[in-house]
Amino acid sequence: MRSYICCFLSFFTYSLLAQKIAYPSLLMDVALTNNANAIIRLDETTIDLSSQKNLKRTHKRVVTVLNKKGTYHLDLRVYYDNKINIKDLGAVVYNASGKEVQKYKSSDFKDIAAVNSFSLYEDSRIKYLDYSPTQYPFTIEFHYETITPNTAWVPFWRPLKGYNISTEKSTYDIVYDVSMGLNKKEKNFSGHQIMDRSTEGRLSLTAENLEAINPEVLSPDFENFAPMLMVAPKHFYYEGYTGKADDWESLGQWVHDNLLANRTDLPEETKQKARNLVEGIDDPIEKARIIYSYVQDNTRYISVQVGIGGIQPIAASEVDRVKYGDCKGLTNYTKALLEVVGVRSDYTEVYAKSSGQKSIDKDFPSLLGQVNHVILNIPLENKESIWLECTSQTMPFGFLGDFTDNRDVLSITPEGGRIIRTPKYYAKGNSQSTTAEFDILTDKSIVARAKVVSKGLQYDNKFHIAREERREQDKYYKKLWNYIGNLRIGNIKLENDRGNVVFTEAVDFDAADYATPSGELLLFSPNVLNRNMQVPNRYRNRKLPLRIERGFMDEDQYEINLPEGFAIEFIPEAVSVENKFGKYTVNTERISDTKLRYTRMLTVSEGLYPKEDYNVYRDFIKEVSNNDQAKIVLIKNQ
Repeated sequence: MRSYICCFLSFFTYSLLAQKIAYPSLLMDVALTNNANAIIRLDETTIDLSSQKNLKRTHKRVVTVLNKKGTYHLDLRVYYDNKINIKDLGAVVYNASGKEVQKYKSSDFKDIAAVNSFSLYEDSRIKYLDYSPTQYPFTIEFHYETITPNTAWVPFWRPLKGYNISTEKSTYDIVYDVSMGLNKKEKNFSGHQIMDRSTEGRLSLTAENLEAINPEVLSPDFENFAPMLMVAPKHFYYEGYTGKADDWESLGQWVHDNLLANRTDLPEETKQKARNLVEGIDDPIEKARIIYSYVQDNTRYISVQVGIGGIQPIAASEVDRVKYGDCKGLTNYTKALLEVVGVRSDYTEVYAKSSGQKSIDKDFPSLLGQVNHVILNIPLENKESIWLECTSQTMPFGFLGDFTDNRDVLSITPEGGRIIRTPKYYAKGNSQSTTAEFDILTDKSIVARAKVVSKGLQYDNKFHIAREERREQDKYYKKLWNYIGNLRIGNIKLENDRGNVVFTEAVDFDAADYATPSGELLLFSPNVLNRNMQVPNRYRNRKLPLRIERGFMDEDQYEINLPEGFAIEFIPEAVSVENKFGKYTVNTERISDTKLRYTRMLTVSEGLYPKEDYNVYRDFIKEVSNNDQAKIVLIKNQ
C-alpha cells in the first residue's frame, strides 16, 4: 500500500509539472484548510514611491475558494478616477488540479460608476470581474497595477484578511525615496510567522502559513487581534498640495488650511434664509437645532466612502444647488450654514461601524487609512459638545447612535487637528421599560395591552419602525414575539420623540392557545414580551477574549388577570443574580386570587473580559433564559 501511494503521488506530481500546473488545491496543507472557506495562496503588494508625486502599486492576489462561503473573499475589483490610472488588469481561473480553465483581460472586466446617477461623483469608478463558479474548489489569480500622483495614502498591510480565511504567503514591499520618509507601526505581529527584511529606502515583509481563525460569539473586532502594518509617508502630495505627517495637530492643520479652505461659501439667498430661520434666537444650541432640521428636510444623502470621490468635500454652494451629497459634502454644508448664523462647528473624521468600535490610533498620524466617514462636532464653552450625523434625515439632533459612538476621532479645527472621543451610551441610558396588562382567558388565549418606552441605543434600534407601513410593522412584532403562536396584532400607536430621544410603542394583540392545558392544570409563561431565548454557544477551548461592546437595561412590569374558574397552584420563586456581567432579578407576586404582578430587570454591562470568563458569562445568560421561560401553574376549581 505504501508503495502504491508513493507511486501515485509521484505520478500526480509529474503530471502537474508536465502540464505546467499552477496552484493545485488537492495537496493543500491541512493546517491551512482547517476552519477555512478560502485560502490566500499569494498576496503580493509592491509599492514604488519614487517621488513625493508618484505612487505605483502592483498587486497580485491568488485565492483558492473551497466552498460557496469562500467566494466572499474573492474581491475582484479595483477603484480608479481621473487621478488613478489602471494598467495590466487581468485574472486567471484554475480548477482543483491547478489547470488553467479561463483567462480574463482588462476588457472582460465591467466598468461602472462608483456612485451611480450623481454627476458630482462621475469620475469615481470601479472595474470588477463578475465571476460565477461552477464547481469547488477553484483558484483565481487576480492582478493589476495602478499609478497616481497622490501619495497621501499607502494601503496598510493585512496579511490575514478575516475570519475563516487562511494565508499561505503574503508579501509587502515598498521602495521609497529616503527624503520622503516613511512612518510605520506594527500591530499584533506576535505569534505569527512574519519576516522583516527591510533596509534603508525599502520596507519588505513576508508572512507565511497564517491559519484561519473561527469567529466566536462576542469576540473583539477582528482588527483588534489580527496582524497589521500601518504605513504612511512622512512627506506627501495630494491634489496640488504637499504636506507633512508629523503629528495629528499639524496634519489636521494641513487639512483645514488646504482641503477645507474656501469650501463653505454659499449663495446670498441661502445665507439670508439661514438668518431668517434663527431670527431672534441667541442660544447657539437652538440655532444649531434649527439648521440641522433644515438640512435634514432639504437634502438627501448618497453613500460615497471617504477615499472614493476624493477626501475633499464638495463645495457647500454645489450641495446647496443639487440638494444632495455624501458625508463629506453634507457635513461641510451644515458647517457652512452654522457659520452663517454664528455657530462654530468642526469637521470631524471617524471610522464608522456599528459593530466593532474602531478608534483612530493616537500615536500614528495618517491622512487616510483610519477613517471612512465624516460627522460634525459643535464645541461649547463649559458644556459637552453637540454631535451631528449630517447624513441622516431622521436621526435626532445631538444623537449619534451606534454607528459612531464611543471612539477616538479626528476633529479638524482652525487651530489644528485634535483627537477627541465621541459620546458613550451607558447601560442605564440604553434602556427599555415595558408595562403591560394581560388577560388569560378560559379558552387558553391571551389578550395584551403593552407599552414600551426605549431610550439611548435601544431607541436607535427601533425608531425606524414608525416610518414603516402597517404591514411591515405587523411583520416586525410577529418576528419580535415569534415564540407566541397564533399572534394577531391589533392597534399600534408609535411615538418618536426626537427632541428627547425617546421612542414609545403602544401595541395591542391577542393569541389563541397561549396557555397549555395538562389535565386539570393550565400552564403559561408570565414573561410574555421579553424572553431571552438564546444561550451563547459552548466552546470546549475558546480562543478569543469576550467583548460586550454596549451595555443595556431592560425593566418589565406586567399585570396578569387570571381566567375565571382557576386557582393558583404554583408560582416560580423570586430570583436575583448579580456578577461582573450584570444583574438579573425576576419576581411574580400574588395581588389577589385573580391577579398577579410580574416584575423583571436585566442589566448587562459592557466590557472586555479574558476568555476564561466566557463560561461564567454563558452561565449567567443561561440562568436568565431558564427563568425567562419559567411557567405559572393554575388548577381548575372543583
